[in-house]
Amino acid sequence: MTSQNQPNFRNLEDFAGIASDWFWETDHQNRFIYFSNRMEQVTKISRADVLGRERDIFAEEPSGAAWQAHLADLQAHRAFRNFEYRIIRPTDGSVMWLRISGEPQFDQAGAFTGYRGTGHDVTREKVAMMQLEQSNAALAIRNRELDEARQALEQAAYHDPLTELPNRRAFERALEHCLGAADGRVALLHLDLDRFKWVNDTLGHQSGDAVLVTAAQRISQAVGNRGQTYRVGGDEFMVLLTQGISANLAHQTGTAIVKALTRPIDLAQRQVTIGISIGIATGVAGQDTAATVIAHADVALYEAKRNGRNQVCQITPQITKQMQIKRQIAATIPGALERGEFTAYFQPQADIETGEIVGAEALVRWHHPECGLLKPADFLDIAAEMGMIEDIDRQVLRISLAAVDKFRACGLHLPSISVNISGPRLMDPRLPEDVANTWTDRRCGLSIELLETIYLDDRREVPQIKENLQQLRNMGVEIHSDDFGSGRASIVGLLKVQPDRLKIECRMIRAALRDPHKSKVIAAILEMTRALGIAATAEGVESAKDIAAVRRIGCAYYQGNVLSPPLQQAAFIAFLSCQKMATKTKTAGRDGLPFCS
Repeated sequence: MTSQNQPNFRNLEDFAGIASDWFWETDHQNRFIYFSNRMEQVTKISRADVLGRERDIFAEEPSGAAWQAHLADLQAHRAFRNFEYRIIRPTDGSVMWLRISGEPQFDQAGAFTGYRGTGHDVTREKVAMMQLEQSNAALAIRNRELDEARQALEQAAYHDPLTELPNRRAFERALEHCLGAADGRVALLHLDLDRFKWVNDTLGHQSGDAVLVTAAQRISQAVGNRGQTYRVGGDEFMVLLTQGISANLAHQTGTAIVKALTRPIDLAQRQVTIGISIGIATGVAGQDTAATVIAHADVALYEAKRNGRNQVCQITPQITKQMQIKRQIAATIPGALERGEFTAYFQPQADIETGEIVGAEALVRWHHPECGLLKPADFLDIAAEMGMIEDIDRQVLRISLAAVDKFRACGLHLPSISVNISGPRLMDPRLPEDVANTWTDRRCGLSIELLETIYLDDRREVPQIKENLQQLRNMGVEIHSDDFGSGRASIVGLLKVQPDRLKIECRMIRAALRDPHKSKVIAAILEMTRALGIAATAEGVESAKDIAAVRRIGCAYYQGNVLSPPLQQAAFIAFLSCQKMATKTKTAGRDGLPFCS
């Protein structure tokens, strides 16, 4: 545009009066030489304050990057479009946004004469845009906060806060996902810490928590990248293997975990050694449900515990069948208690030298309506899991002592009767009172037999047990240690309890007679017990040869099938009657065999 067009440009004033934009013009030094009237109306700035001045007169930031780019355009005499900047009105100090466009002007000789252009008020637009940007920024912050909150909730919902492992909910979701895939295949290891309850009860929950954290770390390290470890509750963990699944891999992983948990765990002021039992099951998508795989792993875990703990057991059809039987038995125990199906069988005990009957052990039996006669191994562990073993103990004690009254009514005197007491029953504060109310005929001595697990798991340290044992002793009840020598009892625990009689498995005596070293060990144990005034009874004696071995090793009493198998009450009465009659005519020989059979 040339200077010859200048009158035409300014003749647009009438049009500018009705337009939303205004026109402006600068000279070759970029000083304003013209503004249309619209500029004053919109900006509230007098033309007199602007004419002869450069554009940055009222600009808020005339030195920013955008300004530098604009100045570069002006210096190069380039056209520019939609340059936006802020001004401060001198009248009230308010901020206003302007958008301008300009075209360079040259004379006929090509010399630069200035710019002509338009201006537009974009304050509302910019304010709205800035508010939108602020809203978007606030929304982004809020979204970030919500995302963090969601992650925190998910962490809480799917992770265990103590061990920081995924929890049961995460495990169930992962298992369902694996079995929902087209070619999904998994191996599940169900883990349960051994002796953790003792740590918690004896050393406190803080120590228990420390054990759980260490166990979680060791399990995860043993599993490595072969799978994921989950804490599903209490002292239970699950390991889900999803890569390269095979029975061998699962068993290797389980063995590595058992090895890792056998190392002592350092606590604040002591070390503890626990252990871990593991059940393994596999699952295939389309064939097994998550519930089925979990149930099979549970069954295998139960079998691992039943077989002695601290080991790995993989599910087999035989184990599954056994569990079906177990469930059938478990379902009928409550009704059996109500119907009085549990009873006592009696196995006599004799003096090793004279053969005289010195007592009998009452052994629980269950006349199951479908399975027939069941022995303790068939149902006591199940009853313990159900929390009903104390009820069975209580019922057997009552039946046994009632039988003593019947023996006496038949003219038969039994010097003593022994009744087995389970660990949970031993912790029952009602035990001494139950014994006092049931043991009415004190002419027949009463002894309770403690399973050797009392010495294994340190439950003897529980105050209630110590109190119960003391009250029973004060009543005249003897304490017998049952099954000593089956491989788990503690000599230290034995010394702490100091039972009145020690019962030793005859198979241990047989083994000792074949091995001079073992024979010395048994002899030392018996010598120690005799020094403490503890008599020894050999149980499981099957033959006259066994009787000779028992006598040689130093046991004072014996019981076993060579004397008599466990008998029902009527058969035991007949046995006692036979013994009574025989004592009138003969005495026992050195073989110690019974007078009659």
